[in-house]
Amino acid sequence: MGRCRTLNQRETESTTSEREHPAAIMASLHEESFYCIPETKLSLPERPAYCGVAIGAAVLGLGGAGWQVVRWRGRLAGAAQRRRPSPNPVIVFCLALSDFMACIGVIARAVGILVIDPPIELGPGVYVPAQGITAIYAGSTIEIINLYFYSATYMWTLVYAIDITMQLKNIDVPMSLYHVLCWTAPAVFVGLSMFSVFFDVPLAPEGSIQQCASGFHLVLHYIFSYTPIVTVMLANPAIYITASRLIELTVPPMLGRYTQRERQVISAIKIKFLLIVVFFTLCWLPNVIDGVIQIANLIQGDRIGDRFLALWIIEAALNPLQGLLNCLAYGPATFQQWLMGRSGWLLRRRPPVNLHPREADPLLR
Repeated sequence: MGRCRTLNQRETESTTSEREHPAAIMASLHEESFYCIPETKLSLPERPAYCGVAIGAAVLGLGGAGWQVVRWRGRLAGAAQRRRPSPNPVIVFCLALSDFMACIGVIARAVGILVIDPPIELGPGVYVPAQGITAIYAGSTIEIINLYFYSATYMWTLVYAIDITMQLKNIDVPMSLYHVLCWTAPAVFVGLSMFSVFFDVPLAPEGSIQQCASGFHLVLHYIFSYTPIVTVMLANPAIYITASRLIELTVPPMLGRYTQRERQVISAIKIKFLLIVVFFTLCWLPNVIDGVIQIANLIQGDRIGDRFLALWIIEAALNPLQGLLNCLAYGPATFQQWLMGRSGWLLRRRPPVNLHPREADPLLR
């Protein structure tokens, strides 16, 4: 049915529907699925550009995350014997693995947007997938995998900060507890978000295909999808501020002295914490802004801010780049050490010091 319509007919219907209903499907990660993105939100000419940006960024993210997986995999055997305080290899490995899988999901999703036809509009605000049940099964599977592994990256990012703080307080937290939290919580959020767009959503008129979710169903979907992001975005800075204060009390006794080099070690660790917070915020703040706009539109029923292609392109670029940026923030040869050796402004213009890995604080490795 969708393939039989001409492009001009679709454009006419899209223009009419854009005036008639307040749909709020977001051309980003957290929506029902890509098979429910109408042409009023992402037109046919715009889709290749959006998907090209997403695939290009995902390839870069795959490279960074894959490098992290390979580098940290060799450290897993000695995770229990690591010096305190130091990064937990299991946490960094699982974070990189989640980034890697999420980037694969982004590529699959971008291909799906290009391959699957936009949904068919049966009436004002009433859409059904053009490929019917096939699109629902394939699209929902890709969205679930994508959302699950991205949610896992949020949880492992939070757990990394918690683990460092617990180490500085000399508190042992079983790794099994972290695994339960980071693999179970995403499943709960994904289950709730997908349940919200499938439960009690009416069937299409004169058919057995479920309509694309709208209204209150999408509000719940956005809330369940964005709760982990907002939680990490607010919690991590507070945790790292606490950890930074503890480091000032921990590093000098641990190294047995407090000289200019120890002060630079503390500065380097703080830079690492800052990079983790900045990179995470950079990758996901556009999504939060978009989500707030979409929820407001759904609640108020207006059209303001309903279509932001530039914002969606930014999201498509930044979300998968988390894998590459995390490689810089968490890598064994850390990016902040490179910055310390070349940027005196990071240390308030103190003379740069080359920190040998055996001399640097273990938190940097």
